[in-house]
Formats: sequence, structure tokens, C-alpha cells
Amino acid sequence: MTDLKTTVPLVALSEQTKDLISTLLNPRKFLPCDDGLPRDWRGLAHLLGIGGEEIPAIASKPDPCSHILTIMQGKKKDWKIKDLQMILERLDRWDIIDDTEPLLEKDIQRYLERMENLSTVEQVEEDTDRQMLTIDDLYRYQQGLEKQFYDAFLLYADEDENFAIKMIEQLENKFNLKLCIKDRDLMGGVTFEHEAIMQLISERCNRLIVIVSPNFLKSAANKFFLNYAQAIGIDKRQRKVIPCLYQKCDIPPQLSYTFILDYNRVGLFDFWDRLRDSVRIPTATKNKSISHAIQINQSEMKKSFEDNFSTEVLSLEENCNKEKNMVESTVDALPAYECNETSKCNFQSTLKYQCVIKRKCKGLFGIKKKQYDKKVVRTPQICEPHINDTNSKSLPSLNHLSLSSLTLASIPDKKCKKNFVVHCKQKVQRLLAK
Repeated sequence: MTDLKTTVPLVALSEQTKDLISTLLNPRKFLPCDDGLPRDWRGLAHLLGIGGEEIPAIASKPDPCSHILTIMQGKKKDWKIKDLQMILERLDRWDIIDDTEPLLEKDIQRYLERMENLSTVEQVEEDTDRQMLTIDDLYRYQQGLEKQFYDAFLLYADEDENFAIKMIEQLENKFNLKLCIKDRDLMGGVTFEHEAIMQLISERCNRLIVIVSPNFLKSAANKFFLNYAQAIGIDKRQRKVIPCLYQKCDIPPQLSYTFILDYNRVGLFDFWDRLRDSVRIPTATKNKSISHAIQINQSEMKKSFEDNFSTEVLSLEENCNKEKNMVESTVDALPAYECNETSKCNFQSTLKYQCVIKRKCKGLFGIKKKQYDKKVVRTPQICEPHINDTNSKSLPSLNHLSLSSLTLASIPDKKCKKNFVVHCKQKVQRLLAK
């Protein structure tokens, strides 16, 4: 296994191994090694040739050792796992060598198996590869999703990295905004870096957050991206650039007429809330489209209800007109007789027929209103008095009385017929006259 450590490169280190090394090297050690170097990540950075100017930037990161190991894997491509162990030996960190030994053996074995199972991969599609600008694009493409869009592109000077990290934590972790950072998100191997950033600013990012400081104005590239974003904002007539003043400096002419968020301003001014609200896109259009969809749905439902209601009312009117014509033809067919005093005994039968006609006419002329208001029409209840006259002829019962079978043959007595016909014709004519 010792011979394999001298041939296997550092890229074989797994994330688990790097996390263990970082956990043991990140805490600061006050006792130096025999060479006088710190026995923590600072000594590792010194042996790798990282200058003192970069040490404060590395110290501001949450995991300094992991950042250094990433630099080793990128710049020291010819380094092997044995070289890393030799550095740990110079720092007198034998505990790390012993604790990582089992993990290194697994990493070496996994690396050798991967090398043995190498196969030809599919050819890269030119159009797809050209659209892969950020790491998020690659992950989303593997999941079958569209390319990544961002709330804002963060533009800052390298000297203002600490404030940029603080802004990223506030906007992404606290306010759930998606930012695009050149050093973090831009995919390696992009042929023209400036062209990729310009495409991200114009097509993928809603805003451009600019951290204004004296160091920012020293960069010609930053000024170029600022002017480019302002030109896009003018062309699209939208608020594209959001300047944030981090350190006092001379405001460039292109920002002289733009409202600038001052980080150092005191009082009721809340910088982070103002920045969050400035980055977010308005949602009025979305709410308006939802309201419009609801109105369309309601109008369609109303139209459908009116169509169904009209069809049903027409059908009911047609049926009622048939019954009305049947009643009129039946009543007109009855002969006219003169009224006599002897027909008074049959008034109850006439009253029953009157109730039948009244119910029919009410259904004819009030069907629309009753059907629309969904009211139930109660049929008048008529109490039938008891008649003890044994000589009187009984008329057909109301339960067996129907308009289709209404004839004079159903009334045997001629005197009762006269009373029956007169009262029926008078009532029907009054109802039809109304």
C-alpha cells in the first residue's frame, strides 16, 4: 500500500477524507513544530507556498483547510497522497496520519477500480455544452430541467470578498434569493469568461448587485460590466443595476443619477431589507393573471348556468302551453246550461275543480320566477265538508279527476252539469284574463 501512495494522485481523496483532515487541522495550535511552523492549516498553507496576503482571505472562510486542499488538487496535479503525508509529518501531525490511514486505503482502492473500469463516454453535444455556463446548469441538465435563472449577479472587487460573503449569507440563507457568483458558480473551461458573464447578466439574472468601493473602481473589467448592465436596462426599460456603497469613494458618473444603498448609513434605514426588496421582482403581474383567470372561469360558469336554465325553462313552458291548450279546449267543449237553485248542493265538487284549474294556471304563469328562486309552491289545502244529503248525486273524487278524462259523462245528473259548467267557465275566463 505504501508503494501505491506514491503513484495515486491527490484527486483520489474522497470528501469524507478531506472532511476528517479539515476537522483536525482547522483548530489553531499554539505550540509550533520543530521548524517553527504552526501545527494547523496555517502551516499547511505556508508549506504550499501560499503568500501572507492570501492568509486573511482564507481565514475568513468557514472551512480554511478544505479550501487549501481544493487548491492543492487544482494546482498540484502531480502531487501524490504520499506528498500530503510528508507535509503532515513536517508539521508533527502524526495523529492525522494515523486517523486517516483506513480512509486513504479505501480511497486508493476505489481510485484503482475506477481506472480499470474506464470506458468510452458519449460525445458531448455542442449546443448543450455551449449552454452550460454554471455548475447549476449541469446539475439541472442531469435531472432533465431547464437552465438555471438567478435573482441577481453579484459584482465586487477581490479585496471586498469578506463583505461579499456576508451579503451572500444574508440574501441566500436568510431571504432565500438565488445569486450568481463568478468565482463560485461559473463552470471551468469556459472559453471567454467575459462573454459568459455578459450572457448571464443579460439573459439569466434579473438584477446586477454592485458593491461600490475604491477597489471596485480600480478594475476596468468591473466598469465594463457595469456599463453593459446599464445599457441593457435602458434597452429593456427595467431597473437592472442595484449599487451598494460599501466604502466611501467618488461615485462614478454612470451611477450619479441612481439611488445608491449605503451600507454605512445609520438611523431607520435597514440596509438588508431594502436590498432584499430591491432585488425581488414585482408580483403584481402574476396576481393580475390569476385574477383574470378566476374572472374567466366565473363568466364561463355563469354562461353555462344560463344556457342550462334557459333550456330547462323553454322545455317547461312548452309543456305548460300544451296543458293550457288542453284545459281551454276541454272547457270550451262543455255546453252552456242555466244555473238552478238545486245545483248548490254540488258546490263542493265545483270548488275542487276550481283548485285544480288554479294550480295549473299558477304553474303556467309563474314557472320562471319559481324555478329561478327555487321556491316550493304549496298547493292550497281545501277542507271538504261533509254533506248528509242522501238525494244528492256524488261527483268524481278530486284524486281521480284528470284534465285528459274530463267529460260531461262523468257527471250523471243534468242539473249538476249546469252548475258545474257555469262555475268552471267563469273561473277559467277570469284566470286567463289576468
